[in-house]
Amino acid sequence: MMTTKARPGLERQPSVKKRGKGSDEAQKPRILLVDDDNTLRLLVKSRLEKDQACVVTAAGDGLEALGKFEESRPDIVISDVFMPKMDGFELCRRIRKIDTSVPIVMLTSMNDVKDRINGLDAGADDYIVKPFAPKELEARVRSLLRRRGAITDSAKESSDGGGARPKGFSSPAIAKHVSGGDG
Repeated sequence: MMTTKARPGLERQPSVKKRGKGSDEAQKPRILLVDDDNTLRLLVKSRLEKDQACVVTAAGDGLEALGKFEESRPDIVISDVFMPKMDGFELCRRIRKIDTSVPIVMLTSMNDVKDRINGLDAGADDYIVKPFAPKELEARVRSLLRRRGAITDSAKESSDGGGARPKGFSSPAIAKHVSGGDG
């Protein structure tokens, strides 16, 4: 009998589909958020959990993130580049050795074209430069989750409609920290 091996990373189906029945938490898309800026990490985590109904695991450096990635197997990774212990490019390369299909978004202040190319060449699927518009990050997360099969188009409609999504952050100073003043 002939057997075939799946390519590394492709054997894993989108995590929401394989979780089965259980708590609401088990059905929500999972995001690994990696940034050494604690304030930014908490703000983005809060916004994604509240507005996008995701479960966000946070890490403050690349080494911690690699361990949390192996434990939680998230649907998306969002990572800064400049971090202690392991930078975001190296984290991206190491994650790609474990899972070739998980979407990785670099969220960083490094805005030179060569930096963006380095991030994409390291295995990132998207590259967002700080300061960023939180609504744009949310839209990119929704897009990647749809492609991964972790949400449907109806999830986007429910997050946009009926006033269910809060408008921005409660403090203009906090919003400016994330977005440089943009939505």
